[in-house]
Amino acid sequence: MTIETTNKKLSSSKKFLLICFLLFTTLISIFGFGFYYYQKQTVIEAAKTNLSNLADLKAHQIGHWRHERISRAHLLSTNKLFLHSVQHYIEHQDNTSRENIIQALLPALGQNNLNGDHGVLITDHLGQTLLHVGESADWSRRSDKQKIAIIRQNGKPLFSKIYLDQITSESCQRNCDAPFKPHLHMDLTVPLYDNNKLTTMMGSIIFIIDPNTFLLPLVGLWPTSSISAESVLVRKIDDKVIRLTPLRHNNGEEPLVTIKPPKGIDTPGKHIKDGECGVIDGYDYRQKKVFAAIQKVPDSPWYIVTKIDQSEVLSFMTKLGAIIFASAISIVIAVGMIMWLWWRRQQAISRALHYEQELQNRTILSRFDNLTRHSNDIIVLCSEEGDIIDANQRALEAYGQPLETLRTHKLCSMCDIGDNGCNLLWQQLSANGETKFDSHQFRRDGSTFPVEINATWIKVGERKLLQAIIRDVSERKEAAQQLLHQAQHDPLTGLPNRTLITDRLHQAIGKCKRHDNQLALLFLDLDRFKNINDTLGHAAGDQLLVNIAQRIKKSLREVDTVARFGGDEFMILVEDITNIADIATLALKLIDAIEQPIFLGQQEIYVTTSTGITVAPDDSDNTEELIRFVETAMYRAKERGRNNYQFYTSDMNAHTHEHLKLETSLRKALANKEFVVHYQPQVELSSGKIIGSEALVRWQHPERGLVPPNDFIPLAEETGLITEIGLWVLEQACRQNLEWQAAGFNDLSVAVNLSARQFLDKNLQRDVFDILQRTNFNPKNLELEITESLSMFDVNTSISIMDSFTNKGISISIDDFGSGYSSLSHLHLFPIDKLKIDRSFINLIGSNNNDSLIPTIIALAEQLNLRVIAEGVETADQLEKLRQLKCQMVQGYYFSKPLPANEFSALLHQTAKDLTN
Repeated sequence: MTIETTNKKLSSSKKFLLICFLLFTTLISIFGFGFYYYQKQTVIEAAKTNLSNLADLKAHQIGHWRHERISRAHLLSTNKLFLHSVQHYIEHQDNTSRENIIQALLPALGQNNLNGDHGVLITDHLGQTLLHVGESADWSRRSDKQKIAIIRQNGKPLFSKIYLDQITSESCQRNCDAPFKPHLHMDLTVPLYDNNKLTTMMGSIIFIIDPNTFLLPLVGLWPTSSISAESVLVRKIDDKVIRLTPLRHNNGEEPLVTIKPPKGIDTPGKHIKDGECGVIDGYDYRQKKVFAAIQKVPDSPWYIVTKIDQSEVLSFMTKLGAIIFASAISIVIAVGMIMWLWWRRQQAISRALHYEQELQNRTILSRFDNLTRHSNDIIVLCSEEGDIIDANQRALEAYGQPLETLRTHKLCSMCDIGDNGCNLLWQQLSANGETKFDSHQFRRDGSTFPVEINATWIKVGERKLLQAIIRDVSERKEAAQQLLHQAQHDPLTGLPNRTLITDRLHQAIGKCKRHDNQLALLFLDLDRFKNINDTLGHAAGDQLLVNIAQRIKKSLREVDTVARFGGDEFMILVEDITNIADIATLALKLIDAIEQPIFLGQQEIYVTTSTGITVAPDDSDNTEELIRFVETAMYRAKERGRNNYQFYTSDMNAHTHEHLKLETSLRKALANKEFVVHYQPQVELSSGKIIGSEALVRWQHPERGLVPPNDFIPLAEETGLITEIGLWVLEQACRQNLEWQAAGFNDLSVAVNLSARQFLDKNLQRDVFDILQRTNFNPKNLELEITESLSMFDVNTSISIMDSFTNKGISISIDDFGSGYSSLSHLHLFPIDKLKIDRSFINLIGSNNNDSLIPTIIALAEQLNLRVIAEGVETADQLEKLRQLKCQMVQGYYFSKPLPANEFSALLHQTAKDLTN
């Protein structure tokens, strides 16, 4: 290369530098404008997102409020006792019925009224006012005949619009000096149907609601301070939009104004008129530009609008634009000066090095043959100092740089080995003449790719050069990384698996020893997860596990590790703990997060978890022991009733050993015929006759003796043995009852309990019917008992199972009634024959405690045409009280404890003999 060529190159470089400067200036301008535009869009999107989220939250809260009001009204309107009182009052207009109705309505209007009601009104089917309770100015206005006609046609509750009336309380009306005061209110009208003719409407109940109690405060609430932000609740009627809440900027307007959206202007009202929801840029009622979010309140004609002035949202963007402009000008000037100085220096250096570089490159190029240049591996030649002299075509493609650019770099600068690694590389080359190592290479865009490098010294004429053969191993590394990830992570949840968390636990224990701190290991097991799999299917179970995994991750710190240990088990590793109380707080947080409802499709599921906790190195510094200890603590949590946490203690090992020993004995008990059935008589109060028995399983252990049911029934539930034991008890009870029938007790029935696992077993109906057929037992003499809470687990499924039994003639009774949770709206749907009053209520008889629930339960059973039996009767006072309350049947130690079959037979004959005499 001649000196003229060098001058031309420098001149071209100067032009190139000028072009670069212009391009840089352009890029800075574009970047500044882009940054300003991006920030503006970010602010706008953030404002819209916040508005949308706020509108959605308020819409759902308002919808929940509506639903709760309608549900409470529906519960009262379907109460048979209340309907009976209303019907009797319509027919007879007597004071007793009136007082009963008022007493039923007063709880909604007490001193601690949380419903926000001004008053409640009862009308007949023509809309004429019957009676009212609470505050109102004009009762006749509430009984609007048009509303009565609408609910008679639709058969559904109806909300009115919000009124502004002069209201006073009944006490103030009696004192004429008390002035009326203005109140906002709305009406909820609910139909009342004849008890005997469910399709005949006999009247309506109207709740006069105070929207200031919940609705208006919720709409007006704004999470942050703002001079223009506003929420408005509106209702769409035909082509009009009615504002239901006061306006923040109404300049003295009335809070309830009917408007028609103006034409040609994009406003929230126009979108609501068209039934559209979402976020818009438009104008509000002041003709000011706003960002607004529109959300429909679920299951209602209401809409919620949240809005804020665009000028407020974008107020700080003007200052930001000035800062960006000043910064861009400063950067352009500084870069321009640096480029000019750099070019002046390069002009001098280029001419000085021109001849030397030209000579060296000519020699090297003659030795780099075509085979090397077109190799699949990257091959570069470097000087003794590590400067790149030449490279093959594969290197140019891999680095994304032309050869001239590569020559400006050193070999080490293309690697990520750093200064220390580079020094080590030259030491190895000096000692051995060659070296081999792994690193990552830098591309032109700053990205990297993994390689293997073989570097060795070669001779080129009289010159010593370094040849580096570089092999790209990206595909091999990616495949290995993918295999490693699959081996260490759960494919369903994406969480670390048992292998990975065990390894991390081992490393964490080492860190604890070095730094003298503590770690905690938590083991979570979902309670009764098998029931969900058996009921809803494994696909739903998998989706549930994914949701639970996400909830656990959100409850933890980034540095904590959560793994799916197997099945429905999760393990959490928490390092660097300073206070054990923090771990207890975390356990409660996890339990609360998991027990929140989960929707799988249309099915709402509730799940709880039992959690074990162990602390290292306090409990142990051995990985396997810690895992065993935390599992032991989890099982203790299950024994303590589930849905709780337990810290590991040293005495748990002995308890676990005893638990395991008892489980082993229980698995052998059925085969060894160690179970026996005892029978407790059920007595008819009116005659004193034994009309049935309850079959109760007992375990006659060869070493322990008679094992209490509370010690082995939960274990049988946990292990699944309860299904086999329950079917055995059923068959034994049927066979024994047949013997008593053959002895002359033809109408004697037998009641058998169904456990939760049995009731949810898909083969339950088949197994029960097989036993009845095998024993030739009459289904009319069999009664199956299920618990109150179990019947509410899945109402539709429970009804289907019970229908299959009652269709065969089998009776169904609800055991321990009153101790669980049931909905009266569902209870009347169940095909049950008997309610069994829980012994806890019987124990209240004769004490200072309130036992008024017993007559309520008996009255409820009478309304539902059900028989009633009281269990746990132990004293004559209890028996006499139940006789006065007209309880039909009793059972308890007052008559007899559960007896073996032969002793029960003797009791049957003795009772029959006594009644004859």
